[in-house]
Amino acid sequence: MSGLASGLVGCASRTKNAFAGFAFVATRDSGDIAIVDLAAFSLEKKRIKPSGRPVQLIDVPDQDFLLSVSDNGAVEEVSVSETTITRKLKTPLAPESVWLNHDASTIWGLSTDHKNLLAVDRVTFATRSQWPLPARARSIAVSPGSPHVAVSFEGANEVGILRNSSDKQFLIAKLDQTPGQLRYLQNGRMLIVAHDRERQLSMVDSDSGKIVVELPLPIRPENLCFNSDGGQLFITGEGLDGVVVVYPYQSQVAATLLSGKSPGPMAVSRQPQYLFVTSPSTDTVSVLDVRTQKLAAVIAVGNNPRCIVFTPDSQMALVLNQRSGDLAIIRLGNIVSKRQKTAPLFTMIPVGSAPVAAVVRGVAG
Repeated sequence: MSGLASGLVGCASRTKNAFAGFAFVATRDSGDIAIVDLAAFSLEKKRIKPSGRPVQLIDVPDQDFLLSVSDNGAVEEVSVSETTITRKLKTPLAPESVWLNHDASTIWGLSTDHKNLLAVDRVTFATRSQWPLPARARSIAVSPGSPHVAVSFEGANEVGILRNSSDKQFLIAKLDQTPGQLRYLQNGRMLIVAHDRERQLSMVDSDSGKIVVELPLPIRPENLCFNSDGGQLFITGEGLDGVVVVYPYQSQVAATLLSGKSPGPMAVSRQPQYLFVTSPSTDTVSVLDVRTQKLAAVIAVGNNPRCIVFTPDSQMALVLNQRSGDLAIIRLGNIVSKRQKTAPLFTMIPVGSAPVAAVVRGVAG
C-alpha cells in the first residue's frame, strides 16, 4: 500500500474495479481541504487546514505535492502522501492569478495589488523575478507548452507578453477592444484574448504581438474550456443558452450547440470525449458528445454546480456543488446517447461548505 493509502485509513468498503485514488476538495466557506476516498466513495475524517480559505488547488504533475491558494493570497504546498501543509510562500499573491508553468518549475502570479508580476521558484519557494506593470492587471495566462506569459491591463486596450522569464520588458500587443480573460494554445505560439464586454475573441501572435484575426461571437466569452488536444475551444456566457465551438488553429467559429439554461463553467473528458456543461440556475449538467456535437444527457446534480474534474482513467466525473456543499459523482460508462437524454447520478458525498476546486490523485496498488 502506498504512503497516501496508508496515511488515509477509510472505514467504508471498497467497490470492486473502482478507481484507486483520492479527491482533494477545497471547501472555501469551511476553510479547509476535504479528502474523498474514490474507491470507497467516502469522506475521510482528516481534513487539511490552510492558513486562509482555499479558493484554488493546483496539481503538481509527477510530484508528491499540490498547491493550495487561499483567499488571503497564501500559497501553500500540500504533501499528498502525508496530507499536511509542508511550506508556505512568504509573498502573498492575488489568489485568482496563480498559475504553474509548463514544466512545473515556476509559480506565476500577480501581487495582491495587481501592480506587479512575480515568478517564484517552485522548488525553493523563493521569488525569482518581479516585473512592475505599466497599469493595473486584470488577468494573466501562462502557456502550457512554452515559457510565454501574458497579462491584460485594466483601462487599456493592451496585453503585455513575456516570451521568457529572462525578458526585462513586456512585448505590448495593442488591441481594438478591452481585453478580459487570456488563454494560450498548447504550442504557446498563439494567445487568445476574450473581450467579454464586446462579444469577441482576438488571436494574437505571441512572438510578434500582432493581431492575427478577430472573431465576433454571439455571446459574452465568460467561460473558456479546451478539449484534450487543444483543437477545440468551448465558450459559454451571457447571450445564449448554448455553447459556442471555436477551432482556434483554423481561426474559425465552427458551431453553436444548445445546452442547458444559462450555461456556466465546463470541462472535457479525455476518452470518451464528453463536454460537461454546468447550469447553476437549474442544478443540472448537460453532457455533449464532442465527436458528434450532439446532446448525450442532462443530469440532475446538487445545488449550484460550478466545477467539474475527472478521474485520470476517465471513469468518473466529479461535480462540485457550491450551495449544497457536496460532490456529485457521474460514471461516464452510464452515459448512453438515447431518446430520453438522461443518465443516472452514481452517488453524492457531502464535503463541506462551498466546494470550489478539486484535484484527483491515483494511488499505486
